[in-house]
Amino acid sequence: MPPPQPGSVPPPYARPQRNSSRGVIAGISCGVLLIILLIVIVCGALSVGGYLLLRNLASTGTTTSSSHSSGTSGGTTLHSNTPTSIPTRTFPVNGTVTYSSITITVMSVQLANSFPDDLNATNSAALLRVLLKENNETNDFASYSYHEVARLILPNQTSVAPNALQYGGAPEPSSTRTNWLDFPVPNNVDVSHTLLRLGGPTEASMDIPLQNKPDLTKYDPSTTRPTNAQTTYAGLKWTVTETTVSWSAHGKQADSGKRFLTLSFRVDNPSDQDVGFNADDFMRLQVGSDRLPPTVSTLHMIVKAGTTNQTGDVIFALPEGTTACTVIMMHSDLLPNSQEAQIPLQLSSNKISA
Repeated sequence: MPPPQPGSVPPPYARPQRNSSRGVIAGISCGVLLIILLIVIVCGALSVGGYLLLRNLASTGTTTSSSHSSGTSGGTTLHSNTPTSIPTRTFPVNGTVTYSSITITVMSVQLANSFPDDLNATNSAALLRVLLKENNETNDFASYSYHEVARLILPNQTSVAPNALQYGGAPEPSSTRTNWLDFPVPNNVDVSHTLLRLGGPTEASMDIPLQNKPDLTKYDPSTTRPTNAQTTYAGLKWTVTETTVSWSAHGKQADSGKRFLTLSFRVDNPSDQDVGFNADDFMRLQVGSDRLPPTVSTLHMIVKAGTTNQTGDVIFALPEGTTACTVIMMHSDLLPNSQEAQIPLQLSSNKISA
């Protein structure tokens, strides 16, 4: 075939052919992209709608639950764990007893959710603070712990131990101080029907109603000054000048069912010889058929010849309710002229605890 001449048009079969498959592929690609885009749009719309639906359901459930928590169910009110706030209230008491030879006055009590100086955490709704004034007029050390001997008795007779206190033990000899004890209580407790109980498990306990000016006279000591309560023993003249029945003596609380009897003596020596003795060795208290030894005695001395008015105390523990007893001075090989002697006594009162 002769070559084409310049300027002539090539026949159709000699022209370059277009690639038709490229157009088809391009059409298909555009379609696929449109489908993918539609799927993404639909999925996004479903996701947003699902999220909003779930959030609405959760909000509705929370509102319903909250409504049930603050409402009633089957007639029982359901409360949250947050304690109801109550204002601090003060209740006067002004009641005094002598416990373990310490004069303790309950001045007042306070009811509150908490107190700034009580750092002990508690799950109770409220605290009842008992404010005390303590006076140790003696030279004796009383040994007790409020954690062991102090209990708050609630109206339903529940016994509650203190969960915090300012001072845990007794004041020192010849000292006075204030103190406080905190007890966990319900915030709706009826304070006027509570009481403070002082006394360990084996001790004669004392109940102080936490109301204004409670009657605590049954805990008062009972003192008598007998007449003609005297005898002669070991060449000495012995006189009982005073008897006192009490719930405590010499820094100790009486045991349960017991009281202390303190006998105050005057001893005269009309002889011409000095006489030395210790009353623990020969003195006993007869109650019924029992002869009881002293628990404490300050009656140990040497009485010079011709001297008078030597004094001392002898303390016995006797059953509560005792109204009559006898001082027995037994024969002693250590003392001359020590034939047994007796001093009968009548006690004015020895109240039995309720």
